Amino acid sequence: MMAVSIMLPVKIDSSGQEPIYRQISSQIAALIRAGRLTPGQQLPPERELALQLKVARGTIKKAYEALVQQHYIVAARGRGSLVARNAQSAGVDSPNEQVTTDRSGQNAPGSAAISRIDLATRLIKENIYKLEDLGFSYREIADLFGLLLGRREEEMARFAIAAVDCNPETLGIFQSQLALLTHLTTARILFSDLREVPDPSAMLAPFDLILTTSNHIDELRRLAPAVADKAVPVVVAPSQNTLIALARLDNQCRAGVLYQSSRFFQIIGGWVKKSGFNGALAGIGYYTETPEEIEKFIDDKDVLIVPPGFVAQLSSELLHMINRFRQRGGQLIDFAYQIERGSLLHLEELIKNLLNRPGKKL
Repeated sequence: MMAVSIMLPVKIDSSGQEPIYRQISSQIAALIRAGRLTPGQQLPPERELALQLKVARGTIKKAYEALVQQHYIVAARGRGSLVARNAQSAGVDSPNEQVTTDRSGQNAPGSAAISRIDLATRLIKENIYKLEDLGFSYREIADLFGLLLGRREEEMARFAIAAVDCNPETLGIFQSQLALLTHLTTARILFSDLREVPDPSAMLAPFDLILTTSNHIDELRRLAPAVADKAVPVVVAPSQNTLIALARLDNQCRAGVLYQSSRFFQIIGGWVKKSGFNGALAGIGYYTETPEEIEKFIDDKDVLIVPPGFVAQLSSELLHMINRFRQRGGQLIDFAYQIERGSLLHLEELIKNLLNRPGKKL
């Protein structure tokens, strides 16, 4: 009999701090604990659930792997992912839950699913036992662990990422999103600056990874052919909330854009047009124009569209103008332009592979 595919009631908060795969795995675990998914029931195939949730297949794979680790599901060859027999009593969200392990570090029979801290404890204990068997003293184990941890920190510190694009707003997006993903700093380079140097390849040579948007990747590889193998394209787009806000714009409203670079104004304008807005859209640079001109511009608008991180860049005078605009009923739309989830997941895996591979080559 053919298995009947099910639709899982899983919701994703793309603006949240929790990784997407963990949001998915925790919601599926909750469904299992509540009895809405029963032992032996088949979960949707990775590809099918990825299409349903509009995420990369690798994200679903990671979520399912987490559920297998926590004993909520089992991966059965030829049958896909099935809810485990004792799954309803498997996971407990408390980080203080105890895990019973034997000398080999394996779960004792009947033990509960392990948390992240418990898993780390188990792995460290397992390796301590192995080092004891090799004759290392506890002082030697501590020294060796500290030495290797220090080396790893140095490797991370030496790993260099550059972001190259045509406008500072997109570069700021790269920097903020990658900081959350990798805890590494990202150098920001404008194409206008890269074009002016005698040897763009030499300028980019110190970096292990060079990012740009997908529509600029060919230009970057032409400008710096010697480091073309390090160049990686990413897809950027407005968030779902931003697209919804743009789609709700009234064609009769007076809409305006505050921007740092004229190129980003063009990007915003393109997405506003795609949303179906047919009204007039004006823009003003908040770094190039005087406060008086900006105030006059704002006073004439019903809706203001602003770039990501906009408020943090404002002077107290401009911040006061924005607050006054909102108090009189003006709508402020944060144009949350961001690296798409699929690209972020790919970057996470790529960076991990580069850090763990000798020579750090793509």
